[in-house]
Order: sequence, then C-alpha cells, then structure tokens
Amino acid sequence: MGKYLLRRILQMIPVVLGTTLLVYALVFALPGDPVKAMFGDKPVNEAVAAQIRAEYNLDKPFIVQYLLFLKNALTLDFGKTFSGQLVIDVIGRAFPVTIKLALMAFVFEAVFGVIFGVISGLKKGKWCDTVILIFSLLLISVPTFVTGFLCQYFLGVKWHLLPVTAGTNPGFLDLLMPAMVLGSVSMAYIIRLSRTEISSNIALDYVRTARAKGMDNKSVMLRHVLRNSMIPVVTYLGQDLGALMGGAMISETIFNVHGIGYLTYQSILKGEGNLVVSIVTLLMLIFVVCNLLVDMLYAALDPRIRYA
Repeated sequence: MGKYLLRRILQMIPVVLGTTLLVYALVFALPGDPVKAMFGDKPVNEAVAAQIRAEYNLDKPFIVQYLLFLKNALTLDFGKTFSGQLVIDVIGRAFPVTIKLALMAFVFEAVFGVIFGVISGLKKGKWCDTVILIFSLLLISVPTFVTGFLCQYFLGVKWHLLPVTAGTNPGFLDLLMPAMVLGSVSMAYIIRLSRTEISSNIALDYVRTARAKGMDNKSVMLRHVLRNSMIPVVTYLGQDLGALMGGAMISETIFNVHGIGYLTYQSILKGEGNLVVSIVTLLMLIFVVCNLLVDMLYAALDPRIRYA
C-alpha cells in the first residue's frame, strides 16, 4: 500500500506541471491587453502601463512568467490581482462558499441517486422503473442553465419555497437550490449507473448461492449486491467531487453565488492570468486527491482488490 501511494503521489507531479503549463499558455494566448483594459476609456499612460507590466512580470517571455509562477507557488505565493489584493486571500474568501455548495450537491446526488437507482434496479421493467428512467433522461437532456431558471421560477418566484439567489454570504437554504441544480445531472447518471449494476449483479451466481445457503434477502442485498454494485458509483462520485468544485461556474452565475466558479468567470473577463491559473491548480489538486481516495476505497468495497 505504501509503495502504491508513493507511486501515485509521484504521478501527480507531471500532472500538476502539465496542467498548469497548459492553462498558463491558454491564458497567455488570450487576445487583448489586460493592462490597457485597466485604463478603460481613458488614454493609456505608457509609463504607468510599463510599470504595471514589470510589477506583474507581463513584460517577460511566456516561459519566464510560467517558471516564476511555479517558483512562487511552491511557497503559496500566487502574487497579486490587478486591484492589489493577494490572490491567496481572494481565493480564500470564495473557496469556502464553493466547498459548501459542492458538498451539498455531492450529498444530494449521492443519496438520491443511489436510492432511486436501487429502486429502479430492483423493480426493473415495472412502472416505477420506467418513471425513474424517464426522469433521469430528462435531467441529462435539459441544459443546466434551463434547469436553474425553471427551479428559480417555480421554487423561488411562484411557490416561494427557496431563495431565488444566494447573495454574498449564503446560508444552507440559500445554497439548497443551487446545490440541487448543480447535482441534478450527476444524480441522473448515478441513477442509471446504479440501476445497471444492481440489475446485472442480482442475477449472478454468487447471489443465488447466498440465497441457497439460507441468507435472508436483506443481507444478500446489503452484503453482496449493493456492495459490489457501488464500485463504479464510487468511482464516478470521486471524480465528480472534483468536477463539482470547478464545474459550478454556470450554477454560481445563475444564482449569484460568489464562489470559485463565479470568481473564475470574472477573472477570465478581466484577464487575471495569475488568478485563473492559481484557481485551476487548486482545483486540479483536489481532483487528483479525490481520485486517490477513491482508489483507496476500492479495497474496502471489494476484498479481491489489493494494492501491492
């Protein structure tokens, strides 16, 4: 296990370098001059513009900028934004909001996805299975921004069940609707994945053998069918947790949630290269760690899986 963990950690190094290099290159290639954009409609003072470029290393070649970013990032110094704020402080204010939103969406999709998937798998071919499949297909087919606006209209405006927007300091109820919208598509995939796994595993020989030995149906479902069926679901959930952190841009924009997704969108518009790359680096590290934890859970779910 120790060698496996060390090997996976070493594999993270080229992933981090490759991802940051690619994102930095894309930001560097964006059209326009962020320094000139700071002046707005006013005439550009070339002396001041040159001073700003020197301060933010924008006057240096691309590879030099990237190496300087890596050197400073090792000490968690991601530089400053064009407004003079520390990047780490800006991310620190937005990240807790996204963590709460992502965890709420994660719990929502995991709990309801597995429950409806189990019901659909056990009742395969029945009317409830058909209803659940149609419902999940609708969630997958409808774009997230459409689902968000529909929830805002019905749950917020028409029925007054939940707040329409979250605001700057959102609580649990403020984030409940954005979390439902953010986790709805993933919940639909988990429903279909759980249904497929349960309906296929329930017909295998080891289930018939367990029942032939006199094991009651509840124990068969919990100890054998459900446990073996959860391995693909856990894989999807582990990858999706990282995706929820960075994929909340649409949901956060719709519901005015000032989290990482909203911050990323605003940073791209303003040409804040350091801020964009810093956010992507943080999200990429979260994604890699989540995948590592999922691999560790495999051995707990399936005793046949061992890491030498």
